Amino acid sequence: MVPPPARERFDAARLINISNGLTAARVLLVPYFAYLLISGRGKAALLVFTVCGVTDVLDGVLARWLRQRTLAGTLLDPIADKLLMATAFIVLAYVHIVPLRLAIMVISRDIFILVGSFLYLLLLDASDIRPTGLSKANTVIQILTVIYFLAVAAFPAEATALGTGKGTFPDRAVTLVCAATTVASGLQYMYIGIRKLSDA
Repeated sequence: MVPPPARERFDAARLINISNGLTAARVLLVPYFAYLLISGRGKAALLVFTVCGVTDVLDGVLARWLRQRTLAGTLLDPIADKLLMATAFIVLAYVHIVPLRLAIMVISRDIFILVGSFLYLLLLDASDIRPTGLSKANTVIQILTVIYFLAVAAFPAEATALGTGKGTFPDRAVTLVCAATTVASGLQYMYIGIRKLSDA
Protein backbone atom coordinates (compact mmCIF):
# COMPACT_ATOMS: atom_id res chain seq x y z
CA MET A 1 0.00 0.00 0.00
CA VAL A 2 1.43 3.36 -1.06
CA PRO A 3 1.57 5.85 1.84
CA PRO A 4 -0.17 9.21 1.29
CA PRO A 5 1.97 12.23 0.35
CA ALA A 6 3.57 14.16 3.17
CA ARG A 7 1.27 17.13 2.68
CA GLU A 8 -1.83 14.96 3.01
CA ARG A 9 -0.47 13.37 6.18
CA PHE A 10 0.25 16.84 7.59
CA ASP A 11 -3.20 18.13 6.66
CA ALA A 12 -4.97 15.16 8.18
CA ALA A 13 -2.91 15.28 11.33
CA ARG A 14 -2.88 19.02 11.92
CA LEU A 15 -5.43 21.07 10.07
CA ILE A 16 -8.43 18.92 10.93
CA ASN A 17 -7.51 19.42 14.57
CA ILE A 18 -7.18 23.15 13.95
CA SER A 19 -10.66 23.22 12.42
CA ASN A 20 -12.18 21.41 15.38
CA GLY A 21 -10.09 23.52 17.74
CA LEU A 22 -11.60 26.70 16.29
CA THR A 23 -15.07 25.30 16.90
CA ALA A 24 -14.13 24.38 20.47
CA ALA A 25 -12.70 27.88 20.97
CA ARG A 26 -16.03 29.33 19.87
CA VAL A 27 -17.79 27.28 22.53
CA LEU A 28 -15.33 28.46 25.19
CA LEU A 29 -15.80 32.10 24.16
CA VAL A 30 -19.56 31.99 24.73
CA PRO A 31 -19.44 32.41 28.56
CA TYR A 32 -16.92 35.24 28.17
CA PHE A 33 -19.20 36.92 25.64
CA ALA A 34 -22.11 36.65 28.09
CA TYR A 35 -19.97 38.08 30.92
CA LEU A 36 -18.91 41.07 28.82
CA LEU A 37 -22.48 41.81 27.80
CA ILE A 38 -23.85 41.54 31.35
CA SER A 39 -21.06 43.76 32.70
CA GLY A 40 -21.93 46.47 30.18
CA ARG A 41 -18.80 46.16 28.04
CA GLY A 42 -20.64 46.39 24.75
CA LYS A 43 -17.67 47.04 22.48
CA ALA A 44 -15.76 44.05 23.83
CA ALA A 45 -18.87 41.88 23.54
CA LEU A 46 -19.32 42.94 19.92
CA LEU A 47 -15.65 42.13 19.24
CA VAL A 48 -15.94 38.65 20.80
CA PHE A 49 -19.12 37.94 18.83
CA THR A 50 -17.31 38.98 15.65
CA VAL A 51 -14.37 36.72 16.51
CA CYS A 52 -16.80 33.84 17.01
CA GLY A 53 -18.27 34.53 13.59
CA VAL A 54 -14.82 34.55 12.01
CA THR A 55 -13.90 31.22 13.62
CA ASP A 56 -17.16 29.76 12.33
CA VAL A 57 -16.20 30.72 8.78
CA LEU A 58 -12.61 29.56 9.20
CA ASP A 59 -13.42 26.09 10.55
CA GLY A 60 -15.82 25.55 7.65
CA VAL A 61 -13.22 26.69 5.11
CA LEU A 62 -10.56 24.43 6.62
CA ALA A 63 -12.87 21.42 6.65
CA ARG A 64 -13.78 21.94 2.98
CA TRP A 65 -10.18 22.59 1.97
CA LEU A 66 -9.14 19.31 3.57
CA ARG A 67 -12.07 17.55 1.88
CA GLN A 68 -12.70 15.73 5.10
CA ARG A 69 -14.98 16.27 8.04
CA THR A 70 -14.65 14.59 11.41
CA LEU A 71 -17.60 13.30 13.43
CA ALA A 72 -16.60 15.58 16.32
CA GLY A 73 -16.60 18.61 14.05
CA THR A 74 -19.92 17.67 12.46
CA LEU A 75 -21.55 17.41 15.89
CA LEU A 76 -19.77 20.28 17.62
CA ASP A 77 -20.18 22.98 14.95
CA PRO A 78 -24.00 23.30 15.03
CA ILE A 79 -23.95 22.99 18.81
CA ALA A 80 -21.49 25.88 19.01
CA ASP A 81 -23.64 27.98 16.67
CA LYS A 82 -26.86 27.31 18.57
CA LEU A 83 -25.17 27.92 21.91
CA LEU A 84 -23.77 31.26 20.79
CA MET A 85 -27.04 32.51 19.32
CA ALA A 86 -29.15 31.29 22.24
CA THR A 87 -26.78 32.92 24.71
CA ALA A 88 -26.76 36.15 22.72
CA PHE A 89 -30.56 36.48 22.69
CA ILE A 90 -30.99 35.40 26.32
CA VAL A 91 -28.40 37.84 27.63
CA LEU A 92 -29.54 40.67 25.34
CA ALA A 93 -33.04 40.17 26.73
CA TYR A 94 -31.69 39.96 30.30
CA VAL A 95 -29.96 43.35 29.96
CA HIS A 96 -33.10 44.78 28.30
CA ILE A 97 -31.54 45.38 24.89
CA VAL A 98 -33.85 43.10 22.90
CA PRO A 99 -37.49 42.41 23.74
CA LEU A 100 -38.00 39.35 25.92
CA ARG A 101 -40.66 37.99 23.56
CA LEU A 102 -38.14 37.92 20.70
CA ALA A 103 -35.68 35.90 22.77
CA ILE A 104 -38.48 33.49 23.73
CA MET A 105 -39.40 33.05 20.05
CA VAL A 106 -35.82 32.30 19.03
CA ILE A 107 -35.17 29.84 21.87
CA SER A 108 -38.56 28.15 21.45
CA ARG A 109 -37.91 27.61 17.73
CA ASP A 110 -34.51 26.05 18.40
CA ILE A 111 -35.92 23.75 21.09
CA PHE A 112 -38.80 22.79 18.80
CA ILE A 113 -36.39 21.95 15.95
CA LEU A 114 -34.08 19.94 18.21
CA VAL A 115 -36.94 17.92 19.69
CA GLY A 116 -38.53 17.45 16.28
CA SER A 117 -35.25 16.30 14.73
CA PHE A 118 -34.72 13.80 17.55
CA LEU A 119 -38.21 12.38 17.14
CA TYR A 120 -37.76 12.25 13.37
CA LEU A 121 -34.56 10.27 13.73
CA LEU A 122 -36.06 8.03 16.40
CA LEU A 123 -39.38 7.25 14.71
CA LEU A 124 -38.36 7.17 11.06
CA ASP A 125 -34.74 6.09 11.40
CA ALA A 126 -33.83 8.66 8.78
CA SER A 127 -30.89 11.01 8.48
CA ASP A 128 -31.99 13.29 5.63
CA ILE A 129 -32.55 16.31 7.87
CA ARG A 130 -31.39 19.42 6.05
CA PRO A 131 -31.96 23.12 6.74
CA THR A 132 -34.48 24.77 4.45
CA GLY A 133 -33.88 27.98 2.52
CA LEU A 134 -36.14 29.86 4.91
CA SER A 135 -34.24 28.43 7.87
CA LYS A 136 -30.92 29.59 6.42
CA ALA A 137 -32.36 33.04 5.78
CA ASN A 138 -33.67 33.17 9.34
CA THR A 139 -30.24 32.22 10.70
CA VAL A 140 -28.65 35.09 8.76
CA ILE A 141 -31.34 37.50 9.97
CA GLN A 142 -30.85 36.39 13.58
CA ILE A 143 -27.10 36.97 13.31
CA LEU A 144 -27.65 40.43 11.78
CA THR A 145 -30.19 41.18 14.52
CA VAL A 146 -27.66 40.36 17.24
CA ILE A 147 -24.99 42.44 15.49
CA TYR A 148 -27.40 45.36 15.17
CA PHE A 149 -28.35 45.37 18.86
CA LEU A 150 -24.76 44.81 19.96
CA ALA A 151 -23.62 47.74 17.82
CA VAL A 152 -26.35 49.97 19.26
CA ALA A 153 -25.28 48.99 22.79
CA ALA A 154 -21.58 49.43 21.99
CA PHE A 155 -21.96 52.84 20.33
CA PRO A 156 -24.96 54.56 21.95
CA ALA A 157 -24.02 58.12 20.93
CA GLU A 158 -23.54 57.14 17.31
CA ALA A 159 -26.76 55.10 17.39
CA THR A 160 -28.72 58.08 18.70
CA ALA A 161 -27.22 60.34 16.04
CA LEU A 162 -28.34 57.87 13.37
CA GLY A 163 -31.84 57.67 14.78
CA THR A 164 -31.51 54.12 16.05
CA GLY A 165 -31.81 52.72 19.56
CA LYS A 166 -34.50 51.56 21.93
CA GLY A 167 -38.02 52.41 20.84
CA THR A 168 -37.02 53.76 17.41
CA PHE A 169 -38.45 52.62 14.09
CA PRO A 170 -35.25 50.75 13.06
CA ASP A 171 -35.36 48.87 16.38
CA ARG A 172 -38.96 47.83 15.85
CA ALA A 173 -38.35 46.93 12.20
CA VAL A 174 -35.36 44.70 13.00
CA THR A 175 -37.31 43.01 15.79
CA LEU A 176 -40.34 42.46 13.58
CA VAL A 177 -38.35 40.97 10.67
CA CYS A 178 -36.45 38.63 13.01
CA ALA A 179 -39.64 37.56 14.80
CA ALA A 180 -41.56 37.01 11.55
CA THR A 181 -38.87 34.85 9.93
CA THR A 182 -38.35 32.91 13.17
CA VAL A 183 -42.04 32.05 13.45
CA ALA A 184 -42.33 31.30 9.72
CA SER A 185 -39.30 29.00 9.84
CA GLY A 186 -40.66 27.16 12.86
CA LEU A 187 -44.05 26.68 11.19
CA GLN A 188 -42.34 25.43 8.03
CA TYR A 189 -40.45 22.78 9.98
CA MET A 190 -43.69 21.78 11.70
CA TYR A 191 -45.41 21.34 8.33
CA ILE A 192 -42.48 19.33 6.92
CA GLY A 193 -42.39 17.11 10.02
CA ILE A 194 -46.12 16.42 9.97
CA ARG A 195 -46.03 15.65 6.24
CA LYS A 196 -43.12 13.23 6.58
CA LEU A 197 -44.78 11.45 9.50
CA SER A 198 -48.01 11.18 7.53
CA ASP A 199 -46.17 9.69 4.53
CA ALA A 200 -44.28 7.17 6.65
